[in-house]
Amino acid sequence: MPGRLNKPHLRMLFNLHCLLSKGPIMAHAQTFRRHRSAKPKQTFYFILWLTTCLLVSVIFLGPVLWMFFTAFKPLNEIRNWPPQIFPDNWTMDNFNLAWTAMPWPRMFFNSIFLSTTITVLHLFISSLAAYAFAWLRVPYKHVFFMLILATMIVPEQVDLIPRFLMMSSWGLVNSYVPVILLALVSGFTIFLYRQFFQSLPPEYFDAARVDGASVFRIYWSIAMPLAWPATATLFIFTFLGHWNAFLYPLLYLQDPDLFTVQLGLAFFSYTQAGIPIGPMMAASVFVALPPIIVYIMFQRYFMSGVVMTGVKG
Repeated sequence: MPGRLNKPHLRMLFNLHCLLSKGPIMAHAQTFRRHRSAKPKQTFYFILWLTTCLLVSVIFLGPVLWMFFTAFKPLNEIRNWPPQIFPDNWTMDNFNLAWTAMPWPRMFFNSIFLSTTITVLHLFISSLAAYAFAWLRVPYKHVFFMLILATMIVPEQVDLIPRFLMMSSWGLVNSYVPVILLALVSGFTIFLYRQFFQSLPPEYFDAARVDGASVFRIYWSIAMPLAWPATATLFIFTFLGHWNAFLYPLLYLQDPDLFTVQLGLAFFSYTQAGIPIGPMMAASVFVALPPIIVYIMFQRYFMSGVVMTGVKG
């Protein structure tokens, strides 16, 4: 009868079903085998990556941990061989001796004042230049931007003598003025701010221009609040860089009342040769505390600022 399925028809449909379903079944089987074979490989790479990170962390954190624990060791434990990381008898004598040997409060005030002043002025002036390079229509701005980037490959020691002669002829030596003036701008800060400004939506600036906002008002009220992650990142870089600065303060500051903590630490380690290593490590610990506090305060914005500044070139 028409439409009735006999045994040959059923066998043919069964074979067709097997043929059509073979592909998905085999594909799922191959995917399963691929995942099973890739999992040990991925685990190996993860363990290798984790081991590498731990080794790099030990390389960078090892001296810091040794400095910290040595500051709490008595002299007899510092001289032990083989050396041990953790002290058996914790003591604060090294901190008392280091704090009373130098005028650290004055030096801390000088370093905080100098680093904060340089950081604020540096970020303000560099962000102004970066905003101009990012959004203003200036003739040959790309040429000028390339010239600014070219200054990043020139070592600062190249023009060290001309800068000193210039500042000396102006009568600015033995003051904070040359240290601040020579740190007002940098190609790196301008580059990082420009990259972030170019990643912002242009509709914000167009709407502000329609409302009659000036260029500086757009920069101050729109661009800079949106660039807070980049500002936090650059604040960390700039503050830490000038807190640890040694060359320019050594070159231009001659009055001990103007010394920063880095000059004080060098003076303490070079002239106090009779003092054991424990007080030197103690002095290094409390000199390193302010940068650590600054980083902890801004670290939540640090990675986001670095990533977002490279969104658009």
